[in-house]
Amino acid sequence: MQKEITLKRFAGIVDAYGASPRRWPDDERASAEALVAASAEARALLAEAAALDGVLARAPVDAPSAALAERLLAARPRGVAAVPSPKPQAGFIRSLIEAVWPYGSPAVPAGALAASIVLGVTLGSISDISVLTQETAVAASVEAGTEDSLVALALAEPAWPEEWMQ
Repeated sequence: MQKEITLKRFAGIVDAYGASPRRWPDDERASAEALVAASAEARALLAEAAALDGVLARAPVDAPSAALAERLLAARPRGVAAVPSPKPQAGFIRSLIEAVWPYGSPAVPAGALAASIVLGVTLGSISDISVLTQETAVAASVEAGTEDSLVALALAEPAWPEEWMQ
């Protein structure tokens, strides 16, 4: 089944692929050839593309210099994700990790999480802020009586070591 193409679409095909029908998309080649046979405008577009193809074919093509290749590699955008290559079948854990973190290596977020945990534990352990320090526990137990002395015992206050033995 052949679908008809417009002159505008034919111009796009010729601009993108050139005048040679063997380079045109397979699914549109027959329709494009039929349009060339039926339309003088399509033949004119094809003639222009053939002239451009001839000029391009006669242009000298030198191998790129090492300096040019270096400049191009240095100027390429960084941080753009590469096209993923097909990977062999991964294990269940690898598939789970890729489902949770599909942006590359999970080492970066795992490292950031570990660093934040270490920082939180470190800051929490060296902090002078506490709800009940030894001084406040002893003072509270002296003022309030027996109930607060149990709190002091539970906190292993050195001021009340013999009281729990009685």
